[in-house]
Amino acid sequence: MMSDAPEELPLYLTPQFFRRTLEHGLQRLDLQVMGVQLTNLTRGGENYCSNIYRAQVRYRNAENCVLETSLIVKSMPDEKQAILARLHIYNKETIFYLNIKPKLEALMWRAEEATHPWSLAAKHYYSTTQPEQTIIFEDLCSKGYQLKCRQLGLDFEHSSLVMRKLAEYHALTMVMAEQEPETIVERYPFGLLHMDAIKSEPFKLLFGTQLLKLAALVGDCEGFGGITTKLYRYHEHFIDRVLKAVYPLRGGHNVLNHGDLWVNNIFFKYDSEYKAQQVKIIDFQLCFYGSLGFDINYFLNTSLELEVLRDHRQELIDIYHKVLVDTLKHLPWSKPLPSHGDIMDEIRKREAYGFFVAFGFFPLMSMIGVDSEDNSLKNFHDETFARQKVQLMFEGNTRTLESLKCTLKRLDELKLFD
Repeated sequence: MMSDAPEELPLYLTPQFFRRTLEHGLQRLDLQVMGVQLTNLTRGGENYCSNIYRAQVRYRNAENCVLETSLIVKSMPDEKQAILARLHIYNKETIFYLNIKPKLEALMWRAEEATHPWSLAAKHYYSTTQPEQTIIFEDLCSKGYQLKCRQLGLDFEHSSLVMRKLAEYHALTMVMAEQEPETIVERYPFGLLHMDAIKSEPFKLLFGTQLLKLAALVGDCEGFGGITTKLYRYHEHFIDRVLKAVYPLRGGHNVLNHGDLWVNNIFFKYDSEYKAQQVKIIDFQLCFYGSLGFDINYFLNTSLELEVLRDHRQELIDIYHKVLVDTLKHLPWSKPLPSHGDIMDEIRKREAYGFFVAFGFFPLMSMIGVDSEDNSLKNFHDETFARQKVQLMFEGNTRTLESLKCTLKRLDELKLFD
């Protein structure tokens, strides 16, 4: 996977390209790039929209010092973009990093008056559409940040850090949406589940097959007979049920949803005792403006260890609410503060979306690495391939089915399938 074979690396990633990148990102001129080492980090089953490279760049600055830096190159070639063209992901992410992130961070510094500046995400260096859509960021790994394992999910300590960060981020976007709606509200009208996508044949084929697979598997488990019947009924009205779960996007309390908040998009930094201290979030390409219930349901249904999902779900929501309110109190927010009941209401109204994410995305996200290496959007259009993969998705990792059974029981008690 980690081949450095030259034919796998884009030809446009030249020393001149990185000189321009560094001059943009560091806002300094007269830099001279002395060497670039490129590594292909793209993995099947993890990078569906882009190719990812690490670039270690040695350069000399205007003061004649030789320095090194590590950058992440996210390149979005046309063939990967074809299926997702309508999502405008390059545009969304670039606007986010250039126009939204700096404002959110500046707002938070003012609110916190903290000893260290609050930071949401990796530093952005450069965006260009020539010769293809490419965005360059700092390499969080070189700054001591690490990813957790997508097959296992996050324990309570890591999950609660994420919920705190999410609440702070949401609070900041609530303020910014009020003060600058043309950037937040108007430019982010839809997320990954675009209405046209939901109505398409491939959508029903892949995700409908996953739902049927889940129904068949839980049909063999004791106490799930009634639920299985309801799942088959859900499948009969598949497109309508999914559309109803997603639209309308707006709720009582709206934020700029991240839209894809799961284990692989969350980096952690640790202290000397290996206790997680800081969180940074990446991949703001699927953001959309809508109910805060979307991000919360997405994260809770994709990213928790089984035990945390079963025993600490409510506790995580309580942490989110407390931090959201505390953050809004320190910000220029004039409207009433959302009550605990308001937040529970937003989350409940989006449980149907959470369910779609649980059977549609989560099994794909938690697949064992070796099973998912040839996963790509193009391959999933092949019916035989999709069917084989669905089998592996639900049966390769025991956490997947156990988590789904736990979610099905909870949602059935809420009468979601009736």
